[in-house]
Amino acid sequence: MISPDNSFLLWAFLLGTAGIAFWAEKNISWIQKLGGPIFCVTFAAILSNVGIVPTQASSYDSLWSFGVPIAVVLLLFDANLKRIFTESGPTLLAFALGAVGTVTGVLAGVTLLPLGENTATLSAVFSATYIGGSLNFAAVSEAIGFNDANLLTASLAADNVVGTVFLMGLIAIPSVRFITNFYGWTGHGSQPQETGDVEEKSEPAPYSSMRLAIALGVAFLIIAISNTLAGLVGYPETKLLFATVITVALASLLPQKMTSLTEAFPTGMLIMYCFFCIIGAGVDITTMIQKGLTIALFAAIILIVHISFILLVGRLFRLGLREVLVASNACILGPPTAVAMAGANGWRDLITPAILCGVFGYSIANFIALTLYASL
Repeated sequence: MISPDNSFLLWAFLLGTAGIAFWAEKNISWIQKLGGPIFCVTFAAILSNVGIVPTQASSYDSLWSFGVPIAVVLLLFDANLKRIFTESGPTLLAFALGAVGTVTGVLAGVTLLPLGENTATLSAVFSATYIGGSLNFAAVSEAIGFNDANLLTASLAADNVVGTVFLMGLIAIPSVRFITNFYGWTGHGSQPQETGDVEEKSEPAPYSSMRLAIALGVAFLIIAISNTLAGLVGYPETKLLFATVITVALASLLPQKMTSLTEAFPTGMLIMYCFFCIIGAGVDITTMIQKGLTIALFAAIILIVHISFILLVGRLFRLGLREVLVASNACILGPPTAVAMAGANGWRDLITPAILCGVFGYSIANFIALTLYASL
């Protein structure tokens, strides 16, 4: 019903859905438990699959290209090196466990399903995307000559649908009592049961247009510098890493100045909620059913093994549930969704580790995927 060219109406849909999600998180009990991101993903997926909103549009591309990097920077304004060094270690360990879980899941899928002549190809692209991300999916596809249009479409559709369902399940895990009890964490909160009271939240500063303008200006400048540096080194996918380094350096050198820009974090979260909407809108259930049920089952096996492995072994290593979930998100879905989930749950100290783990995944996924391809 809404044309992909109708940008104003699409932005009304994205922002309106995000606004409803923020309201629902405060006023509807079951959404409080599951979180606003699940509402955004589910609502957008329903609208796209019944034909109300498009699955692809230039407005979505703009949000990917401009909104997500800006949001990532805005969410890092209160980061500092001391917190990174003390808290990114467990998340990085959890990420490594997640990568092992992904490879284990690929091998399980290969064993259980009759993938035939596509075994090596599908193993390579799905291990790439579930350790690095869509950039690695594309890079590995090109490297191994994966150019079968029908199979490629089915793979992308299966990855999209199954990955979105996984995201919803991941966000819901803090509300699953037996898992939180297994880890010793309270429900949807961010504090372990054995620690003391949750730190009291101070009253937010009054809204300031000046601070918002400064925050956005700084964010755009950081992204511009990061894009330039990434181009100079010849690896565009490292732009988020450069942005992280620059933002964290500023937050560490000028902590009071950066944290005083209190409009940065809620603005970043607004953009990320819109990002969850375009994830949901991109789910094409029909294409997956028509062309990729076996591939979808393959993807599901990988993710089931991945989450089972990272939860069980993470508990064995005495890692926190927060770190395990954020690392799993960064591994399977990439830094943007990991950052959004951490921010939505109030786990601000895990925003930087989420980005660092995701970027680390970018750098190792191709190597792992091509090794699997050669082995199979």
